[in-house]
Amino acid sequence: MQCILCKKKDCLQGRNCSLIKSELEYSEKEKKELLISALFQAESEKKRKLEEIVIYAKKMEYTKIGIAFAIEYEKEARLVYNILSRYFEIYSVCCKVCGFGKEDFGIPKKEASEFEAACNPKGQARLLNEDGAELNLMLGLDTINEILFSENSAAPALHLPEEELRFLNTERTGSKEPNRPRKPQPFKKERKVREWV
Repeated sequence: MQCILCKKKDCLQGRNCSLIKSELEYSEKEKKELLISALFQAESEKKRKLEEIVIYAKKMEYTKIGIAFAIEYEKEARLVYNILSRYFEIYSVCCKVCGFGKEDFGIPKKEASEFEAACNPKGQARLLNEDGAELNLMLGLDTINEILFSENSAAPALHLPEEELRFLNTERTGSKEPNRPRKPQPFKKERKVREWV
């Protein structure tokens, strides 16, 4: 397929241009997820990713959410934890879990220190699997660690965008970002999730 090169976009009119339409079947769970997505798309005010996650997880009746975070994003992970723990059981694992040294993986150290901890995305995924997380959020993991975490996560794994983390940190510190876009609208602390679900 090369949809990016298609000028007609006949699919918008219900025409099938692929060979897979008759082979696709959506489970009841997947249909429910598509319905939630359609509800988001129908709203005039775009929600922040974290708001969508709360609504989605509530509607899917999830009770346990995992947070896999890079150590540099510990403050932002704490903010996400504080928000989500109002509604769910939250489990969190930092990227340096298990205390592997870079030398354990044959990775050169950046500094001449005696010990330099390596990231352990596979360990993060395994621990959140053991906690029974039904949905995992990745905060600040680099691309390769996101791939490794996703491959080893039993639950769906979702990247929380950098912009969302910056916004959360701005809310916490009270500072203002000069060119923050108007949409999506900020996560308002006084706004109740019950209004959305």
